[in-house]
Amino acid sequence: MKIKPVIEATTPNYPDKYNENIKRILNASKPNRWIGTPLIGVLSAAVTLGLGGCADPRDSEDNGANNPIAILTPSVTPTQHVLMGDVPAPTNYQYQGTYIPLFEFGEGTGSIACVAVTAPAFMSEEEAFAIIAAAFSEAGLLMTHYPGNIKDMTLPVTNLFGEDVENKTVQGTLTPDGKLTSYDLPVAFVSTNDVHKWHKELGDGPYVSSSSFYIKQAAQTLAENNAGLVVFYDPAAGMIDGEKWWGLEREANESDESFSARADAVREEVIKSALAESEKLLRQQVEAFITWLFDMN
Repeated sequence: MKIKPVIEATTPNYPDKYNENIKRILNASKPNRWIGTPLIGVLSAAVTLGLGGCADPRDSEDNGANNPIAILTPSVTPTQHVLMGDVPAPTNYQYQGTYIPLFEFGEGTGSIACVAVTAPAFMSEEEAFAIIAAAFSEAGLLMTHYPGNIKDMTLPVTNLFGEDVENKTVQGTLTPDGKLTSYDLPVAFVSTNDVHKWHKELGDGPYVSSSSFYIKQAAQTLAENNAGLVVFYDPAAGMIDGEKWWGLEREANESDESFSARADAVREEVIKSALAESEKLLRQQVEAFITWLFDMN
């Protein structure tokens, strides 16, 4: 037998593990019971069992309900898989054509004026992103920053002077705050910045020095008019009492730097306390959405 060089190599017919379509098909076949369950926790339980002896889960008083083996051994069909590594999210989900409800936790309204001593505690988009991402992470879901804009979206019309704009809309471009990567769904957090950006002058009424933010109303309109968009909003549940730092008095022989630092510390604590209730309500919005999402599977 004489060895000869291959002039032209043919492409193999077996599936390429790096093929994007194959990855999406495999990822889409992940069993529903694994959605929302952190894979690391399950694997850690499996390792612990392997190091901890050969105890039979059937000996447990709860018949294995709280035993990690019970998580790993339910019967599955041959098409159900658990994938390892970083794979692209499926591109076609039923939720992308579904109008996702707004989960209402918090009044989401507030007004500010130039003479107000007590003002609502509004949440920044950065703070909200961290809270939402953390709540998703606890359910085993990943939210990343959205990579761009979405054109031809139906945006709510708002008015800072209290005129009725309920259900009024305009076509425009939306910049979502995040992307739920497991489902390829954009996530929008409606903040006071959005309400201000969507403001429209509706008439020639008298000038007023106060501004009213109907955040939940804008979020409701946004959710009801855009399929496949996850919408959360600032609950605006807390109030900031400025008197707590404006009323501070300088201590005897206290330097300017020390007094300023003490005032800043008080102000930071007051704002943190005012935002605590909003953080709790925003997390409840996310948790309610996750429950809805998993129930849809």
